[in-house]
Amino acid sequence: MGDQGELFAELSHRLAQALDAWQTCVGEPTERGKPPRKVLVKALEAERETPVWQSRKRIDEALLSYWLKGRDQLLPGVKHNRLPSEEDCAAVARALKDHAPENAEQLPKIGWEIADLARRLRAAGGPGWRNRVLASISGQLAEPVEPAKAIEPTLAAQAAGRATATEPAERVGTAGAAEPTAVLAQTAGRRWKNGGVWAAATVVGVAGAIALVVWLEGSGESSSAGEKPIGSAGPGTQGADVAKPGTSAPTESGGVEGNHRCGKARSAGAVSWTPCTILAKDGTMSFLVQFTNTSGKPVTVKAKLAYVQASVEQTCPDPWGTSVKITVPARATKTSPLDACTASLTPAQAFQAKGWVVPSDAVQWGYREHSPTLHVRGDGTPVWADEA
Repeated sequence: MGDQGELFAELSHRLAQALDAWQTCVGEPTERGKPPRKVLVKALEAERETPVWQSRKRIDEALLSYWLKGRDQLLPGVKHNRLPSEEDCAAVARALKDHAPENAEQLPKIGWEIADLARRLRAAGGPGWRNRVLASISGQLAEPVEPAKAIEPTLAAQAAGRATATEPAERVGTAGAAEPTAVLAQTAGRRWKNGGVWAAATVVGVAGAIALVVWLEGSGESSSAGEKPIGSAGPGTQGADVAKPGTSAPTESGGVEGNHRCGKARSAGAVSWTPCTILAKDGTMSFLVQFTNTSGKPVTVKAKLAYVQASVEQTCPDPWGTSVKITVPARATKTSPLDACTASLTPAQAFQAKGWVVPSDAVQWGYREHSPTLHVRGDGTPVWADEA
């Protein structure tokens, strides 16, 4: 029961983060009037008038405003409308495509995550699952805002398959601390409708903005001009100084290039990420993680890299093998350094990159993702799984 309770609390926290990510993804362009909410709703209604989309559920302005509450739509005293489904997110993405293409590309991924988490929470919590989610979130955030203690990570399952629906999340090796001043500035005056108004100090404990504040806070760093592309043979140009393992690390700007394969894209707040394996001409492999920030502000996340060799997980060198904090500039893509985690081709074995990325305040690693498999034949010839 204890393990089930911990899993439910973790899934609840991740659902709240996904709802906040939805709020950021759709709220940012509509607040800038690109497009205004009324124009977005009008486009959604116009689509429903076409025969192919008549069966889609209606998204009116009231429902859109409800979803733009982020995690606050779970609050007591708020009517429990449906959460945005995968179909809803695909429709909103189509309506956003001409105005905010990067947000439109990210939204279906967030929608999938919301739907997946909601299904798992409904199965675990039964008819009153949303109330249990609220209780879990309130319990987590009611603790004083203070630096979190380092938690020893557990060993991930040594398997090359994707995460299962019941797989528990790992503990994060190092947890970042939210700044009380920043949290107070964002949460002061917010009201939770539960028969009264909570004082600002209490709001710090329960307001849903805490995770979002950390996501949107960053060091303000930008990608350095003149960095080498990811396909170059040289080491990665530093985008942040390395103070000590688990705090920050250099990354290369831009996306992955060269002979590579990347896995399924996942989201950590406003950051989309994917693990990649790149094959160099000298017979070595680099295991990478690529980050794309779809928001208009810098976002800080935590990342960890490993790789799977012959179905056995191998730990990457520090700092990427433990915990690295990365700030991705607004609307930019960053990639971990080519030399952060490498291996040589071994005949008759298979390789995959394996990555974890979570918001910077997370205390558990959550989902992990793999890159597609690179098979090495007995004669040493590398072949991607989709080419075999």
